[in-house]
Amino acid sequence: MDRSRLIKISFLYLIFQIFCLFGCQSKSEINQEVWSRLGFVLPNGESIDPKFWKEKKSVLYFGFSHCPDMCPLALTNFGRASLILGEKAKDYRFVFITLDPERDSPSTLDKYVQNFPSKNLTALSPNVESLEALTSMFGIVREKVGEGKSYRIDHSNFIYVLDEKLNTIKTFPGGVSANALATELRKLSAP
Repeated sequence: MDRSRLIKISFLYLIFQIFCLFGCQSKSEINQEVWSRLGFVLPNGESIDPKFWKEKKSVLYFGFSHCPDMCPLALTNFGRASLILGEKAKDYRFVFITLDPERDSPSTLDKYVQNFPSKNLTALSPNVESLEALTSMFGIVREKVGEGKSYRIDHSNFIYVLDEKLNTIKTFPGGVSANALATELRKLSAP
């Protein structure tokens, strides 16, 4: 990653940290109408049933399978947090949503998530319209860099926790440790 991109991402991270100081604890509602029109494909190739999102709280991370650093770290910490949570992990659905559906087919994502330490991790591939809506909804920075098959996706690096009504109830930087993530998720699952 060149220096200007690193500075840009560092700046975005700083803005996010300031946002978290003042806003991460408050609920932020997702537009239900827009969300109901989103299209996702599961690793088995089937479309997702809308009730998927209403059964449990969801812990979301947006990335891509060819990511060399941030995505594997976040997904490793997802898996570890799920293991640390033990029985409380059943209150959550850990979800990886690709920002690169061009390369990340459902079968590619299925193989990719097998590399991480949790069986409680679902990978989803959105269609193009849904990806555009999601990046707008969550304020995700996403930029394709490079040509041919070796391009990369520079992207913001955050974890979002949604409740069963699709309210964003917590946001974390993507590099949050598994212990810190598990601790906060345990608090959020308390009645």
